[in-house]
Amino acid sequence: MNSGLYTAYSGLRAQSDALEVIANNLANINTTGFKEERAFFSLLEESIESGQAPHEISRITNRSVRAHGSLNTSEGSLVPTNRDLDIAITGQGFLVVQAPQGIRYTRNGNLALNAQSVLTTSEGFPVLGVSGRPITLGPGKIQISGDGTIMLDNRPVDQLKLTAFGDISKLDQEGSSLFIYRGDPGSVKAADATVQSGYLEQSNVNSIASVVRMIEIMRHFEAIQKSVNLLMNDVNAKAIDKLGR
Repeated sequence: MNSGLYTAYSGLRAQSDALEVIANNLANINTTGFKEERAFFSLLEESIESGQAPHEISRITNRSVRAHGSLNTSEGSLVPTNRDLDIAITGQGFLVVQAPQGIRYTRNGNLALNAQSVLTTSEGFPVLGVSGRPITLGPGKIQISGDGTIMLDNRPVDQLKLTAFGDISKLDQEGSSLFIYRGDPGSVKAADATVQSGYLEQSNVNSIASVVRMIEIMRHFEAIQKSVNLLMNDVNAKAIDKLGR
């Protein structure tokens, strides 16, 4: 493929991927505990080796533009709900939950009790205590203190497991409010965080900045499309010229 066309097409793909990231951010602007994903671009140079010496590079064959994402883990605003089972976490802590696909993490503190009196996320996944087991609560007045201790009628019965990570860049978002850690399991540690009962953490997506960024990317997309059309016209003209000889 013409190297100019290859670079242009990779640019279109990268801009399209970035638009998907921003669209997903905006779709989750009202999702409790959602973390914005930021898209950035890099230029990769793909080369071939010359046949003369293994260590020599003969020429750059293609330049490829790629879109990458990074998670913005800054805290969202806290909103009061005055509900006993709503909690917000201040600091870099995450609740630990037992999802069908394994251990996952969340900052969505919109908790509930299921039919078996097990404490769950709003999606129905059991929330784990410091023992690593799901938390089961009996009848009574529920209160959750700043360190995650759960009290039933003023009597401590369990404690939320709050976790932090040695390398936050290894944390990936799954869906709208779950996270998976792909780093060294040994770097998972107890979080230095505080639980605020009766509050929920809003998404940290900045809607205005996201829309502005989306407009910028759409303009770049249109500019690259024009470049592709010009390159295609040039390629076609050269092909016709060769056929005419």
